[in-house]
Amino acid sequence: MCGILAYYNFSKEPVKKDLVIRMRDTMLHRGPDDAGIFLDNFVALAHRRLSIIDLTDSGHQPIKNEDGSVVITYNGEIYNYQELREDLVKRGHVFTSSSDTEVIVHQYEEDGEACVKMLNGMFSFVIWDRTKRKLFAARDRMGIKPLYYYYDKDKVIISSEIKAIVEDPSIPRNPDYQAVADYNFAGRPLNGKTMYEGIKELEPGHTLVFEADQYHPGIRRYWDLVYEYNYTRRIEDVVEELSGLLDDAVRIHCRSDAPLGCHLSGGLDTSAVVAFAASHKRPLKTFSIKFSDDPFIDETRFAKAVAKQTLAEYYEQCPTASDMAGLLPRLIWHMDQPMSNEGGFSYYTASRFSKEQVKVSLTGHGGDEIFAGYPAQFIASYNDTSMFDLHRDPGRELSFAQRIKSLLLAGDPARIWRAIKSRLVKQEQTFEQRWIRLHCGQLPEDSNLYRPEFKEALGGYSPLDSYLAPFERVSKAAVLDKCLYHDLTVYLPSLLHLEDRASMSVSLESRVPLLDYRVVEFLATIPPEQKVRGLQPKYLLRETVRPLIPEEVVERRDKKPFPVPGKFWSSKEMKDLMQDVFTNKNLFTHNIFNPEFLTIKNDFNKMSWKLINIELWHRIFITGN
Repeated sequence: MCGILAYYNFSKEPVKKDLVIRMRDTMLHRGPDDAGIFLDNFVALAHRRLSIIDLTDSGHQPIKNEDGSVVITYNGEIYNYQELREDLVKRGHVFTSSSDTEVIVHQYEEDGEACVKMLNGMFSFVIWDRTKRKLFAARDRMGIKPLYYYYDKDKVIISSEIKAIVEDPSIPRNPDYQAVADYNFAGRPLNGKTMYEGIKELEPGHTLVFEADQYHPGIRRYWDLVYEYNYTRRIEDVVEELSGLLDDAVRIHCRSDAPLGCHLSGGLDTSAVVAFAASHKRPLKTFSIKFSDDPFIDETRFAKAVAKQTLAEYYEQCPTASDMAGLLPRLIWHMDQPMSNEGGFSYYTASRFSKEQVKVSLTGHGGDEIFAGYPAQFIASYNDTSMFDLHRDPGRELSFAQRIKSLLLAGDPARIWRAIKSRLVKQEQTFEQRWIRLHCGQLPEDSNLYRPEFKEALGGYSPLDSYLAPFERVSKAAVLDKCLYHDLTVYLPSLLHLEDRASMSVSLESRVPLLDYRVVEFLATIPPEQKVRGLQPKYLLRETVRPLIPEEVVERRDKKPFPVPGKFWSSKEMKDLMQDVFTNKNLFTHNIFNPEFLTIKNDFNKMSWKLINIELWHRIFITGN
């Protein structure tokens, strides 16, 4: 895992080497093991390396092909690199390393821009084709690895992190107001925007090309998910084929020349990954985070049971509230943007703990999005969540008042609000309206949150069309799969962003085998009546891992996020931080939000989270404080 940077001067003026090195080294955390730079007059490729495959100097980047006409700087892992290498050797290509990076170079020689279709992995890279005078960049299908770009009439800059781009003093640091509206509505900027005006995110499954003397990029989608249902297979055959795909996905994700382990939360997703990994990696180390002894929060008894049955080594750590309050500004610096949710704390503490013993860790990200594990997916599709146990005790039926009390004790205001809304708000007519109600804040035009001046600056912009666009792209799919596709393309990238930045902040490579594109494409052929048979969440994953993990984990219905207990938000340290942020009269947020929303309250809610994230982001990156 690495940090990459490309700099191209349209003016043909030589690139300033010292500037490129300074920009590259803002990403030292992404690659503390090695650094490299390639200069070709008006083009520069730079690299920070975290050595995972081929730990020798031959894995140094940027890497060239045999005659030096193709040069690459690359971040990620190509899990099928061994198979691709064998084929490329047969075709006459000469390798100077055993790295997966060099495989991409030679695959590009064979297939040009279509090389990305051969790659199974998580990746972002930039290739300088010296013969064609062309910059070619690409990002993996799911958006596991980040890639950002900025261009104007003079230059283009492409990088793994935005902070490297804005290190160039010629790049303006202005907030994108549309992105701010997106963030408050949907939890993240939409449609390739970032919080910075003029800086774009290359979206998952896309390539980017800058040809010589062309000042605008060519952007192409090379992959998208297509839903074509196969009704001829028996459910037993589906489970058997899925089991083989998952086992192979985890097997190749275990390829590493550096120490490798697994995150283990005790939920179905990480337990499934551990179960498959344990058959390919011995001894397998697993790492669990425990935030509280409260049984609603503490899932470690499930994690311990999985580790015991799979014969994996088990390690556990308990973060503190003061630790979290002190981390927030630093985490926002690593994120480059306001965090979508507080999961960044959990990912960071889990990654920091894992890094004490390993350099690579497998996680269970993506399971809810591709196997149907979120209550909202069932509310939108079937207007029903009876298949989930959202209470504290799986064996006890709670009244509405008891349920609210249990959620208060757990300190989970978001779920309290959803529970009350589901009780009081009449169900809408369409699944899109239910989806928006479950996931989104108010649109700018409907909200009293914003100052009139901010609404005027938006010029009538609304995030709604961009947010609903994924439903249109898969208009022929069943409603459940529309919801899964929306989560896969809108919600999941924000979680993968958190995971990438949290893990890379401690120089740990995080891998997500459940998101192997072969698994995702296979699930798109399975009709909902098999995917969630009997309206059972994650039915197929449960049946696939049933022989491998404890029955109590297979049958869990108490769906939880990666939790952070409420007492952490009400801690003195967090309140002091909020007091410091919201009492400053020069707040950026004063230009956006009505003053009554900028008051210190005893409760920490979703709006408080967004406000403090926006304000700290602006202080750190826009005003440089």
